[in-house]
Amino acid sequence: MTGQDQGSGYTPSGAGKLAKEPETLKSFQDRIEDVLDKLEKSKASSKSMGDQKVSTEAFGTGFGSAKDLAGLYDKVHERLLALSKVFGDQLEATGLAAVIAERGYDGIDAEEAEKLRAIQKRAQEYERDRAAAQKASAPGGQGTSGGNGGF
Repeated sequence: MTGQDQGSGYTPSGAGKLAKEPETLKSFQDRIEDVLDKLEKSKASSKSMGDQKVSTEAFGTGFGSAKDLAGLYDKVHERLLALSKVFGDQLEATGLAAVIAERGYDGIDAEEAEKLRAIQKRAQEYERDRAAAQKASAPGGQGTSGGNGGF
């Protein structure tokens, strides 16, 4: 073989066409929507996670470490809530991408296009906020390349 799989249409240069079958894309989109529905019904949904708060007093009273622990818990809880929202958005965007792959961007309606733009905007805001928080929490406010995951 010389780098091209005979009969498959694959070429190392990318000159081959992406083969897509409407049934495959529809099946993929259905699976994405099923995962998204399950996420929204689970305790990992952004709404359920928003309801799961622990009071500061639950960590104890009268000593500084309890207050510190409560602060860390709140910080992690907020991060998990944000990640749950981002994950749901990315699942929805993946489902929309399957539709676009099947019909082309011009084949989606205005509501779907607006959803995709809104998801993109939220993802950009999330990344901007995460990068700013990481930079601000670094010693001297200069940021690090250590990648502590935003915590």
